[in-house]
Amino acid sequence: MQDLNRNELVCMIGTDHGLAPAEVRSAFSLPADVREDVLALARAKLGATGVVLLATCNRTELWASFDGVAAPVRSLDEHGAPKSDDPLLRVICEMHMVDPAQNARYFATRSGEDAVGYLFQVACGLRSAIMAEDQIVSQVKQAIAYSREIGVADGVLEVLFRQAVTAAKQVKSGVRFTRAYATAVDQAVALLEEGGMDLRDATCMVIGNGEYGRLAASTLVECGAEVFVTVRQYTHGAVTVPRGCESVPYAQRYEHLDRCAVVMSATTSPHYTLERDKLVAACGALEGLTLVDLAIPHDIDPEIASLPGCALYDIDSFATQIGSENAQAIEAAQRLLATGEREFWDWIDRREVMAHAKPPMGSLFPLFVDLSEKRAVFVGGGTIALRRVRTLLPFAGEIVVYAPEFTPELERFADDGAISLVYKEYDPSVLDGADIAFICTNSNEVNDEVWAECKRRNILVNVCSDRFKCDFYFPGVVQSEGMVVGVSAGGKDHRRVRQLSARIRRLLEEEDL
Repeated sequence: MQDLNRNELVCMIGTDHGLAPAEVRSAFSLPADVREDVLALARAKLGATGVVLLATCNRTELWASFDGVAAPVRSLDEHGAPKSDDPLLRVICEMHMVDPAQNARYFATRSGEDAVGYLFQVACGLRSAIMAEDQIVSQVKQAIAYSREIGVADGVLEVLFRQAVTAAKQVKSGVRFTRAYATAVDQAVALLEEGGMDLRDATCMVIGNGEYGRLAASTLVECGAEVFVTVRQYTHGAVTVPRGCESVPYAQRYEHLDRCAVVMSATTSPHYTLERDKLVAACGALEGLTLVDLAIPHDIDPEIASLPGCALYDIDSFATQIGSENAQAIEAAQRLLATGEREFWDWIDRREVMAHAKPPMGSLFPLFVDLSEKRAVFVGGGTIALRRVRTLLPFAGEIVVYAPEFTPELERFADDGAISLVYKEYDPSVLDGADIAFICTNSNEVNDEVWAECKRRNILVNVCSDRFKCDFYFPGVVQSEGMVVGVSAGGKDHRRVRQLSARIRRLLEEEDL
């Protein structure tokens, strides 16, 4: 569509292994316990409708969508690189508490078609430190899933990331690359063996029992090594130790080092898992100890590399280059990715056509409806459903939520008799008797299926992931002493709705209306 500026629809800013060394990238690692708050703040500061943080050991990228709202004015140099006062650069640097002026040179930014094409390449590993590696596609999928879970994703980013993952899977199943290694762990093992180390019957320790730690342990076991995996004593729930490995308490890791030939560390800890002084105190002289740091930020104190008898490798030691032998594979991959990109933009264009076929969003009529004898059906039991159920509770006569699992607060509402929960996957029968429907699942396919069934039955429907599939929009609601105020921006500017709702709420409190 001519009136759609693709460059203002979606953009990203980030750093990766090609722009910054590992010690610099460590500064852009965000602790999990603050990620939800800073992402919500980033979306608010940018005025974005959705944000996603793609953070791996090789890259940190902030993605933002401005679906129907004004994108911030960018500050870029003549080469398209971000200046220190660029809004996206300021936000991502504030998220990680670093100085934009000192770090601008480590960042690249893309928008519109460039950004979309780049994400598709990232998802299938063409932008990875290890060419066509296998881990990145799941990391892309996890990034959008997290934003969806905490409520900062939007329909554009949902579809973009989903289609990038789909295209990446098609590349992995349909294109054969000439490569020796699928992951950094494979590359690390190869590097050790090329250096003359025989891992058969070698004693190895893996620090970290997350996804990458378990992968490292399993790979070493396959090489014939004797493997110990550290386990933190305060870990909640069941701890999975890979088959063929023994566990040792994390607190006792130094005590086992003098018997190890190799130590691999892969945690998300913001602190060193091995420190130079503690290593020397526990083991004294070391001979032939090889340490592999697979984490960003660094797990292993870089000063250990200066100790006699120690060899230390970090994640940047395992980068591979795309060789000419893969030229045909790359061309085949690019054709598949180009198809996926076209499908994404076709979806965007179809939405634009639908938007122009409807009355302008500003023409929405603010009708207040009595729901006290109506049946409201929710499909999906996550955080978005929870927020809308919580708002609807004072108004609806019957609220029924269908999902295979629910948030604890929804379960508490059900225990109190305020709502009904039905533990089941969606099928058309859940809409029987529904007067109004709220579609809140994390699957666009399911959301589309429920929407189509609602349209067939003439049920008023709101789809949380697509404002163009809504018969009505869920307003900001302010209540005070029998007075109800609803605020809507036509499903577009959620930030403005929140701000105006808060101002109205303060006014009612101050005036005691």
